[in-house]
Amino acid sequence: MPTRKNSAPAAATAANPDFRVRIRMYRHGLGDCFLLSFPKGQEKHLHMLIDCGVVLGTGEPGSVMRQVAQNVKDATGGVLDVVVITHEHWDHLSGFDEKQARGLFDTMEIKELWLAWTEDETDDLATSLREERQRKMEAVKAAKEAAKKNNLDQQVARMSELLGFFGAAAAGAPGGEDEDAGGTGGALQFLKNKRSPTIMKTGTSILLDGVDDVRVFVVGPPRDDDAMRKTNPSKGEGYGLSDPPIGLAEAFLAAFSPGDESAQPFHSSLGRELDELKKHAENRKKQATAARRKKSPDGSLIEDPLLPGIEGYYHEEFAWRSIDNAWLATGERLALQLDSATNNTSLVLAIELGGKDVLLFVGDAQAGNWRSWESCTWTVKDKNDEFRSVTAADLLNRTIFYKVGHHGSHNATMKTKGLELMKSNRLAAFIPVDTKVAHEVKGWEHMPLPAIRTRLEERCAVIFQSDMETLSKKPVPFRWEDSSEQFDVRMRDKVTKKIATVRTQPLYTDYFV
Repeated sequence: MPTRKNSAPAAATAANPDFRVRIRMYRHGLGDCFLLSFPKGQEKHLHMLIDCGVVLGTGEPGSVMRQVAQNVKDATGGVLDVVVITHEHWDHLSGFDEKQARGLFDTMEIKELWLAWTEDETDDLATSLREERQRKMEAVKAAKEAAKKNNLDQQVARMSELLGFFGAAAAGAPGGEDEDAGGTGGALQFLKNKRSPTIMKTGTSILLDGVDDVRVFVVGPPRDDDAMRKTNPSKGEGYGLSDPPIGLAEAFLAAFSPGDESAQPFHSSLGRELDELKKHAENRKKQATAARRKKSPDGSLIEDPLLPGIEGYYHEEFAWRSIDNAWLATGERLALQLDSATNNTSLVLAIELGGKDVLLFVGDAQAGNWRSWESCTWTVKDKNDEFRSVTAADLLNRTIFYKVGHHGSHNATMKTKGLELMKSNRLAAFIPVDTKVAHEVKGWEHMPLPAIRTRLEERCAVIFQSDMETLSKKPVPFRWEDSSEQFDVRMRDKVTKKIATVRTQPLYTDYFV
């Protein structure tokens, strides 16, 4: 495929670039990876990498991410001024795993590592959230094992799928080239070992060092615990779908913490071990069977008054009515809650160029994170030493580039508090999704959600998507350019189980603003 360019100004030179920032959008599959390059004097740039990962289930992920990492190294000369990790999910972190591209990243210099306050090891609330996440993960793993023992294959598959957001190690994947076995914790720790993190506190802003008038506003995640737990849009807040509340998840989690008396519905003296209850049930079944053989001296049948109920309960014809394994369904819901809660810890950055245009990177922030932004205000000094007030609504209004949240999912692009506030007629959006992987491998049929894609086409001047040709709706004063370096999208065939190339496309698209 030849390199494509839109009509635009003459090409830039390193000494005299015609752009304020080059946004390199990697198109490597279903996952986030962006390299932002800001001119910094003659033949120099400040390079900022925002996330670098691909979803579990991607064909040959190690090869994919090594190609991406090599390009990052070549483009930066092996020096990353800033690495930003929005949140601890595999499709944002996997590139730093030892079985993917860690070897290449280990040869690069990382000057700063930016993390959200939720990763601050000295913050009590952050510690509490991480501990809760770990408890939930262990509970889901336990539920998955219980479902596996009971041959509940569909429930096992769904829980493994959601645990996969934390890597193959968390999901219990077998490892190997197709499912590189690792976890988000190890990938993040690798980065922390290379560079002590800078905690980006929500509600603060900083100027990029050595770059002309580029300010970064930290918009999320909120420090409000309630906001962090609100992951789905309320009626009218989003586009299209909504999920039901997860009311039983906390009770399910409490069941895996029997040492916490306050978390239990009854006093511990009333509790019984499951094995004890099973033995009791087996004895009652035997008693009911034996009762059939007993008769009174006059020859009449001695009936156990509970016999009909006992026999009916254990009769194989009515096995489908048993609720013995129904509790495991809550394990799936808890896994979904775990996934959504982690998305809601996403570090949200609004990067302002020259006090005017804004680039918005939201990670996978969901409803509660978005809602919290309206309370954010900043007072900053401009380059003329004059103070000005900035609000989140103002930043949204001036947004000219939007990294679409959570690969176009229904719960990660708000309507009235989000996209509808982005008023610029130069608005461009990038959706980091491969629909073939999302639909055929993962079973996520609404990724991206058609209603969101449709509204983006109505609102945006330009839409970029990992697996599609660029859609230009209106003329913009900026140019974009596909890479001459190609990327082979490879997937495993469901029938033959063999990996094959399904298409070849540019590795990335550069957007020059």
